[in-house]
Amino acid sequence: MRFLSMVLLTGLALSLAMPVQAQSDLGDAESPSWRILKRDAQGRPIILDRGTGEELQIEETVTPTAAPPSEKQIKNLRTKTLMRGQVLLVNPPSSVRSDLEKDGFKVVEEIKLYSLGAEVWRVSIPPNMSEKAALRKLKQDYPKILIDTNQIFDLSAGRFGPDFSRGFVGWGPVSNRCGSGMRIGMVDGAVNVKTPVLSGQRVTYQGFNAKNRKPAGVTHGTAVAAMLVGRPKGDQTIGGLLPGAQLYAAGIFEMRAGKQVGNLANMMKAADWLVKNRVSVINMSIAGGGNGVMTFVLNKLLQEGIVVVAAAGNNGPRAEPAWPAAHPKVIAVTAIDQKLRIYQHANQGGYVDFSAPGVNLVTQTPGGIKQQSGTSFAAPFITAMVAIHLDAGFPTDPDQLRGSLRRYTKDLGAKGKDQAFGWGLVRLKPSCK
Repeated sequence: MRFLSMVLLTGLALSLAMPVQAQSDLGDAESPSWRILKRDAQGRPIILDRGTGEELQIEETVTPTAAPPSEKQIKNLRTKTLMRGQVLLVNPPSSVRSDLEKDGFKVVEEIKLYSLGAEVWRVSIPPNMSEKAALRKLKQDYPKILIDTNQIFDLSAGRFGPDFSRGFVGWGPVSNRCGSGMRIGMVDGAVNVKTPVLSGQRVTYQGFNAKNRKPAGVTHGTAVAAMLVGRPKGDQTIGGLLPGAQLYAAGIFEMRAGKQVGNLANMMKAADWLVKNRVSVINMSIAGGGNGVMTFVLNKLLQEGIVVVAAAGNNGPRAEPAWPAAHPKVIAVTAIDQKLRIYQHANQGGYVDFSAPGVNLVTQTPGGIKQQSGTSFAAPFITAMVAIHLDAGFPTDPDQLRGSLRRYTKDLGAKGKDQAFGWGLVRLKPSCK
């Protein structure tokens, strides 16, 4: 189905979700109205500014090379951001196994990524060896193999703030058929597909936690899934942004020492599964540290024509960039409140692309309605907006998608793109009723 014809949001839907002052400041939201009339030399659509009609200059980014850590990166390695006592090897030749074992390393898992065309070994390091020492030795012994740590992720949820709803972005209520024909992926915590808001919806869930580990709780993952494809229920709950879409939800978090922890090895398995199921866009409401192996996986998704939207992270404005959002080709989303202020715990940096509501949102969980805050809950808005672009035939190039989204963005903070808000708050609406 095609949802990009021009439709204006009614004043009633807008007033249900935001204060009068914010309504008058933001104005009505529109559905994207571009038509591909002209293409550049590379065949990409030329995007015109809605206000001036002039060609919009696209911010070009460069896909980073997946490489082992440098000596500086090894020296600055923080053990709290990784799974202790293990490293990952990408596409290692089988002949190195015996040499690894002679040096006290052990291959504990062979991860076959058939859809991504890769194999990754999860290798335990000798008990008396640090992760830094292991990386230095393996880099020296196997200079042609991509080797790095198994990074951990957290669920990008945080504390409470003022209450407001998704009408703030101009989306408004939609029917249960809105999004029909779209295939959306998500990487998150576990999802309870039997909870009322997801029951009967087109949701396929697969967990990728270790067999000897209990999967993490279902509150976060179910809330994000409900934001994307939850079933509308009368006037009480607005339902998902695209309730008619098919959602493939991958759970990568497991319980370790009483905490919910995700890791890169689990994420790779999830990514491979999502490629197999031919999703067009993946929502990643997760955050962690980046490395060469993570870059490798994200680059593979890009090569498959899959767009990744990720939460900017909730470690504060002075924190290091959070991955996967910090990958230049991933669309990074931060959270704002009803007064258009940045979420106080949000990461900041040049990698942030757009802002969306993410403070004290009303979410639906297996335990009922719950108010939650964090960049996790801002990311689904942009994921849905990317999905309607792709459904209309827009190219999967993230730079081009950013360019189109900018045309429907209210600039916040410093003029132009800034490190807190990115380009600002995106406001648009699908034409489906």
